[in-house]
Amino acid sequence: MKKNKRIIFATIAALSLAAPMTAVFNFDNVQTVSANHQGTKVWLQYGTLKYALKGPSGRVYPAGTKVVRELSNDDKPPISLPARPFYLTLLIGGLPGMQTLQDEGGGEIAQAYVNYEDWHEIDYPSDDVVLVQNTEDYTDLASSDFHPVDSNNPNVPCANLNALEEAYADLTRIAGKSSVVGQDREKIYRFTDRYNAAKAMGVPQSTVDALTKEINDAVANYKKTGHLVSGNSDSGNNSNSGSSTSKKSKSRVVRLRKASYRYTHKGKRVSKKLLKKGSYVKINGKTYRIKGKTFYRIGKNRYIRKVNVAK
Repeated sequence: MKKNKRIIFATIAALSLAAPMTAVFNFDNVQTVSANHQGTKVWLQYGTLKYALKGPSGRVYPAGTKVVRELSNDDKPPISLPARPFYLTLLIGGLPGMQTLQDEGGGEIAQAYVNYEDWHEIDYPSDDVVLVQNTEDYTDLASSDFHPVDSNNPNVPCANLNALEEAYADLTRIAGKSSVVGQDREKIYRFTDRYNAAKAMGVPQSTVDALTKEINDAVANYKKTGHLVSGNSDSGNNSNSGSSTSKKSKSRVVRLRKASYRYTHKGKRVSKKLLKKGSYVKINGKTYRIKGKTFYRIGKNRYIRKVNVAK
């Protein structure tokens, strides 16, 4: 029988590994994943910095500094995962079956800065194990803003997301209104997809700023006209609803209370990418039993766990 273990991985943590473990976590940056093989094994990929990088604290991490990243997949991960950071400091370990924070790390380094090795699988340790420990500085642990000391080396942009987060927060408040339907609702879906993509490593500031302006303009239009999309008067009962109006009436938009994988009707996970906690998805209002668990349908042969949806 397959046993699942939940590993909650805090990407931003203040570590004091030399002394007894006391960590401060940013719970807005917590990702939940499921361990593989009855929750006993994880994949690790080590690497070294191609050249010296300076962090936001001013500290320089020299070329050759050892870094690592971790995944808990059944299958061996692709050797290149550009959106997945390596970490300057990473500690793993805990008792199987625990529902508490077990893996702690920080200092997100873009893959482009790393000479990385092949993945290898290990037994998940029952005691704390330090994989790499290059810093205990909270400023660097809480950041992904690392850049080459030598400006001749290729630079990976690190965008400031503060304005985008504020704009998206305004959008989500509008998304919670039942009166937002039709083209306005579709606009929110598209904005959410672009918002998630804009937060990936390496996205330039110009892309983030452009999306921020679009969202702010749409929100301003909503405050002025009651619609995100100019000229939208769709109340949900136009001719596009057709004969499926009764089915459409059961559909609704829900908010994810935790990050969620997508599955097929056979219960197979679609990809490693999680739908972000706090994002909005549209369900058809029905529940489905797949492998003994309850799901909502969010698209053609795409399902999410009911327990991941806010009530």
